Amino acid sequence: MKTLKLLLTCTVICLAQLRLSAQPDTTKIIQKALLFADSLVKADAYETWPVYADLVIPSVIKYYGGKDGFIDYIQKARVHRTSTEVEEPPVLKPLHLLTENEEWQAVIEESGYIHRDGKKVHIITYLVGQSRDGGETWHLFDVGYNRVAAIIYMMPDVFGDLPIPEHIVRTEDEELAMAQAAQAAAKKAGKKKAAH
Repeated sequence: MKTLKLLLTCTVICLAQLRLSAQPDTTKIIQKALLFADSLVKADAYETWPVYADLVIPSVIKYYGGKDGFIDYIQKARVHRTSTEVEEPPVLKPLHLLTENEEWQAVIEESGYIHRDGKKVHIITYLVGQSRDGGETWHLFDVGYNRVAAIIYMMPDVFGDLPIPEHIVRTEDEELAMAQAAQAAAKKAGKKKAAH
């Protein structure tokens, strides 16, 4: 009886370990996605368009009529995101990671500053990524060069529950006003809490 109990216990432990080892390493997958996103951002910054196009999701390239059409579109659209000064590189932050049927999709926030017309502008955009090989290689595209409403046409296989925000462009004055409003709201909430 003891031998049977021991054998069953060992079997249960082995099966549990097997299930754990079969779980994907999401930290590694996120790091890979960030590595490819960084490559996309650098290819954009250095205007290495063939490299940039190779990192983009193939269906997005197809939506623009091929690599030449896509590169032409990006070159025209990025005029609004070029700076008159040398800037710090943008910061990348993973927001969402989903998997379905051996495929991974991610949304990565890209936050950076440019100077335009003598003003500092904060651009927050989102990179949508797709991996079909377990998170080893990624193809992405920048939502800031497109509209979120058009994503379904550019990437028909986007997961329906993948939250993709619109890009944001704010001046320094707008950010200051937002910070002051948040500070005033926090102060008001603190007074209410103290009154109770």
